Amino acid sequence: MSVAPAAYFAGAFDKSTAKLENTMANSIGTVSDSELLLIASQVWEVLDASTAEYPGVTGPQVDDLNTFKNTFNTDLIAHVAAQAEAKSKTAAKEASRDNVEAQLRLLRNVAKAGGATDAAMAALGIPTGDASAPSNATVPAVTVNTSERLRHTLEWRDNATPENRKKPRGAMGVEIWVKIDGPPPGSEKDCIFLTLDAFTPYLAEYDAAEAGKVAHYMLRWRMRDGSVSAWSETISATITG
Repeated sequence: MSVAPAAYFAGAFDKSTAKLENTMANSIGTVSDSELLLIASQVWEVLDASTAEYPGVTGPQVDDLNTFKNTFNTDLIAHVAAQAEAKSKTAAKEASRDNVEAQLRLLRNVAKAGGATDAAMAALGIPTGDASAPSNATVPAVTVNTSERLRHTLEWRDNATPENRKKPRGAMGVEIWVKIDGPPPGSEKDCIFLTLDAFTPYLAEYDAAEAGKVAHYMLRWRMRDGSVSAWSETISATITG
């Protein structure tokens, strides 16, 4: 099980290696991006070699397919790279914010413990309340998109505000744990830790050997002070083969 790297698509559609599997979906609109490129590569390869066997199909039409296919491949590589970069930058920003918040709390607490006056504390401008881990922090809610072969796309939200993507106050991200196959987990002890994700959605990619198995996911908020929320409901989804 792995997360697809940004360079996953690069070079993956060479004519000599792009072989369409027999398990493709029935509709072009439901296949994944990578599968669509495989289909287009095979169609172009066949038509380019034997256009005469397909009455009505012209050489320029076949050339257009090749142009569109290559452009899509280039754009898809850029898209995946941009997603990976955005997630990396978000994680870096969250880590930097954690450092600033922790130092501000330290300075505030040291100054207060040392006997700084109320006026001196007010001059610092640091909020007097600590919003790092509110007692009423809710749990994550998650949906799993299984439409792509060997992939699960996890969209998570705050259960209290499912209409937007905002994390609860003080949360640095969501812990995602998973158990593959068998009955749902009784606790996180039955799972493996998948990731700490600060930016929804999260893409989990599985090996072909795991096709047909059920992935059971458990999520909880990780707060900036190190505390965690209660667990979400376990959600189970079949790994499409």
